[in-house]
Amino acid sequence: MIKLIFFCFFALFFLAQGVFAGSPIQEGYLRGATVAEARLKLISSAESFLGTPYRFAGIDHRGLDCSGLVYLSFWEGLNISVPRTSQSIYSWAEKIDTAELQPGDLVFFITAGTTVSHVGIYTGGGRFIHSASDGPITGVIYSSLNESYWRRTYIGAGRALPRDAAQVTAVVQPAERAAQRQRQSWADPGFFVGLGAAWTWGGFFEGAPSLFRGISGMVTAGHKWSNFRVGIELRQEWDRALEVYRLPITLSVGTDTFQVFAGPAYTFGEPSLSLANGDRDYSGRWAFLGELGVSVAFSPISIGSGALSFYGELAWQPYSWPESESFNWKPDLTANLRASTGLRYLWKL
Repeated sequence: MIKLIFFCFFALFFLAQGVFAGSPIQEGYLRGATVAEARLKLISSAESFLGTPYRFAGIDHRGLDCSGLVYLSFWEGLNISVPRTSQSIYSWAEKIDTAELQPGDLVFFITAGTTVSHVGIYTGGGRFIHSASDGPITGVIYSSLNESYWRRTYIGAGRALPRDAAQVTAVVQPAERAAQRQRQSWADPGFFVGLGAAWTWGGFFEGAPSLFRGISGMVTAGHKWSNFRVGIELRQEWDRALEVYRLPITLSVGTDTFQVFAGPAYTFGEPSLSLANGDRDYSGRWAFLGELGVSVAFSPISIGSGALSFYGELAWQPYSWPESESFNWKPDLTANLRASTGLRYLWKL
């Protein structure tokens, strides 16, 4: 019995050495790896989970919460067990100044309540990897300490692995360059490009009897900040009701879920609606303000380095009715109003 107790004691000591530590992991626990190598192994382990969905209390590849990512990264990368919750990791880690952060250190946040509720692994260059539970992109992603939300909720930094300035300094720049080369998350600020395709609806007013009025496509490029983006869009539109092809070039301003856009447009063909009492011809082949509208989308779904979203648009395309005739609201609204729904995918460069 005494031997069994003795064996269990040593088994717990070696399997859970990180949990009971009151200071950072000692260099002797790194099993022959240098401190620099251990830090890079930890980051590489965390990066292997990029794109894994967020799952409360998750601790495997099917889903991870923030502390689950830290726990599993230490275990799979270094075969070391650390505390399981954000608060317990914060209590266990050695507190350091933000200026002392090195790749492989930990960053902590108070996102709810009054105690530490979120943790990430610092990767250099002001960036950290973590499992986000809220925001435009969730799951295991990269974020920046300079983003307004994380800057506001940041509480401090901690060290779990030993510091070895001579060794770590030699690999900080390669580590940061590796992080820069890593596939970016849609949540990260930066330049983006994208494609979209939509169905244009008809049948609501006179002159467009079918629900299928045409199709529209979109090619875009722009820049995204944390919660705001600006883009230039080339919109190709085939209008079956007017029997024309339109080519607007618009400036789009807004967020991931709401944008306003406006710009010039050129129309190929002579716009005309076929009505019960004859054709109604319109003019306005070229217009400086040829497209003005709003776009509303569901929250984007993170796929790779970009985001897929379902969106709807309502746009005004100013065509003039014949001078000899007065405004006829049914066909004239049909000619000038476009309603479309479709899918778009935007990805970071």
